[in-house]
Amino acid sequence: MANQLRKRKVMKYVEPLLYLLPAIIFFLVFTYYPFIKTFIGSFFLVDSMGNFKHFVGLENFIRVLKDSNFHRVCKNTFIYTILCAPVSILIALILALIANKPTRSSRVYETMFALTMAMSMSVAAMIFKLAYNPTIGALNYILGTKINWLNNDKWAMIAISIISTWMNIGYNFLFLLAAIRGIDGSILESASIDGAKIFRKTVSIIMPLISPTLFFLVITSMAKDMMMSSLALIFTNSGAIATTANVDTMISYMYKQAVNNLNYNDGYATAIIAFAITFILMLISFRFEKKGVYYN
Repeated sequence: MANQLRKRKVMKYVEPLLYLLPAIIFFLVFTYYPFIKTFIGSFFLVDSMGNFKHFVGLENFIRVLKDSNFHRVCKNTFIYTILCAPVSILIALILALIANKPTRSSRVYETMFALTMAMSMSVAAMIFKLAYNPTIGALNYILGTKINWLNNDKWAMIAISIISTWMNIGYNFLFLLAAIRGIDGSILESASIDGAKIFRKTVSIIMPLISPTLFFLVITSMAKDMMMSSLALIFTNSGAIATTANVDTMISYMYKQAVNNLNYNDGYATAIIAFAITFILMLISFRFEKKGVYYN
């Protein structure tokens, strides 16, 4: 009897770990091991085959931080993050407010609003590449301009940001729609009876009540945008952008240094610097959680 009780107690603690074991192994192999190897490699001289030669301390970091190209890609990354995260969340919030009340046709436009999250990044890039064409592109035709969007120093990063913003709207929309529909209807009805308009209800009632969801989307969007590389690599590798420095981000710069140039020294150091900058931004963001996020 005592042995059975002991086995049950052991299984009570072991069984959850067994369910989590595949995920733990996955993270150890594909996330933590590469990160640890990259962190260690950033302090070593690494040859073109990826072999660690000898310890060099902070030399790799100093060289990268002095590189004017790295300064440019840092600027591009911050511009991209500032443009994408808030705009996509704002547009998604407006769409979620419009779609708040379920109707017979709500499934149709809800699906249309969320459709962008089902679009492949490469497909979206090719569609927008045509739209950005300086001679036959739809965007110049609509605006009546002749801007070479992807090869203009001022507009290239904005053009890339528009694509990412469009693609993130669907994901943000689903979370915000669920959060808004979770608000007690009597609260909004009381505000309407008191004469509150839609703007006042949104700012004073809806946004505070859905602030946990908004905070989650801001944090995840910021982290994802700081780590963006796919759009930059798609456009630069396809030859759509002649001056790659206009749209290169920290991660695409890291990829090109390590994979294209086999310069693992700068690649490893750039990866750790990018991680450190993103981590610091996350810490700063969480400082505002207690002030601006209201948990029911």
